[in-house]
Amino acid sequence: MKSGWPELNERVVRAVNTASNTFALEGIDTTKVGRFSKGQGIGTATPVSTWVDLSQVTNVAKTGGEQQFYQWRYVEDRNSRQRQRPTYKSAKFITLTLDYDPALAWYEALKEADAAKDAVVLRAKLPNNDELYYLVYPSFDSDPSMELDANMQNTATFSMMSDFTRYAPLAS
Repeated sequence: MKSGWPELNERVVRAVNTASNTFALEGIDTTKVGRFSKGQGIGTATPVSTWVDLSQVTNVAKTGGEQQFYQWRYVEDRNSRQRQRPTYKSAKFITLTLDYDPALAWYEALKEADAAKDAVVLRAKLPNNDELYYLVYPSFDSDPSMELDANMQNTATFSMMSDFTRYAPLAS
């Protein structure tokens, strides 16, 4: 979704209580006025229409998110004590290693997503059936790696645009 609220902008959310031209955001609490200024959250939502499951994943690695700091000292501080304050967190990305198989649907889908350079929704299904959703920019190396006594593999990297959202499965 696109939102005037920075904490919700480019975040994947699930719509509930849908009516004509209105809906609620499941699990999102926007009542904290300091973080969600009244009248500033106007935006747009784009539904996900197609999913492509990624199979034959042999490794998952998340990198980034490290807190960065601003450090300073005061000239008049006789102890020369250094101070620090948190500033930003480094960009996060998820890297998947997949066994090479150009016959599978994900292979062509990742090639197309890489070429388009558009943000997509990445869904991770957990063993308890909960799901994690990420808005990501995909990058796919369609050339398989070749190593002696190992499967040929591809690497897909997903640069995260915002925090993930976790949802329990929808009741049937």
